[in-house]
Amino acid sequence: MASVPMSQRLRDDIANAYEKQLHLAYRKEHNVQPAVDYVMSTMQDDEFNVLVATAEQYENLSQKLDQKYGDPSRRGYYNSTLGFSVEKNLVKQVDSISVICNPNRPKEDNMTILFDWGVAYEDEGYNNKPEKHPCSDNYVEGDTPVRIEKLQSFMSPVVTRLELNRGWGQNKFYAPYADCAYVITEPTICKQLMPIGQIEDQAAKDLQTFKEYIAKITTLKKFLDEWPGGKDLVPEEDIQRMTKKVVRKAPEKNTPEKIIPDVLKEQMNEVILTNKLLGDD
Repeated sequence: MASVPMSQRLRDDIANAYEKQLHLAYRKEHNVQPAVDYVMSTMQDDEFNVLVATAEQYENLSQKLDQKYGDPSRRGYYNSTLGFSVEKNLVKQVDSISVICNPNRPKEDNMTILFDWGVAYEDEGYNNKPEKHPCSDNYVEGDTPVRIEKLQSFMSPVVTRLELNRGWGQNKFYAPYADCAYVITEPTICKQLMPIGQIEDQAAKDLQTFKEYIAKITTLKKFLDEWPGGKDLVPEEDIQRMTKKVVRKAPEKNTPEKIIPDVLKEQMNEVILTNKLLGDD
């Protein structure tokens, strides 16, 4: 069995996998997972499934064109007749969802998309004078922003983005803004999503404790000896490196030929030959 040192890259990979497991466990504990499943399944409706199938077909055809015509940048994806560029990726891989929960919104708004949503806030404008910013036109009283993070990557029809803090450096303050987010009006789902803030806080504390622990581990074997269940957090290539059989060579004798470098031996031979020619024994 090969010895695999616990490099910083390996520590980070294990910690990232552990963080996702933490969030998944806490979502189940607080009964948040059904709400997450609901949001994901509603996003991936029949129309989206058709889009995914189309994207796979498009990718296969695009690869065939690449093989047939070479570098795609030479032909481009611009249609001079239609006058627009065609993006190659029709669907996106994401690992988070941003939503705005409010059961007081109209029911028909459920799982629709909001763009450029934000609450009113106040910051220091020019000359350090307080400046008030009104809420966005699509803000409704009772809107609660929620980020569902650390999900296993999945296909999504849109990339949602929610920023909770604004400001710079240590002066950041709570001022949610969504570039793009889903609206949730279903009362039960809204209630289930509310503990996510508490989950994020507890998961962050547990992750810090884990990072302090793994920072003291020097080899992958020691990590797995102390915590066999942690194998699921380790990248497969590192497991293979560790389980690879090591063939040890027999120790070589430290003969003069092995100790003295070839260049130095040549120099020594020249010195000896010169001494003999000069008669110095």
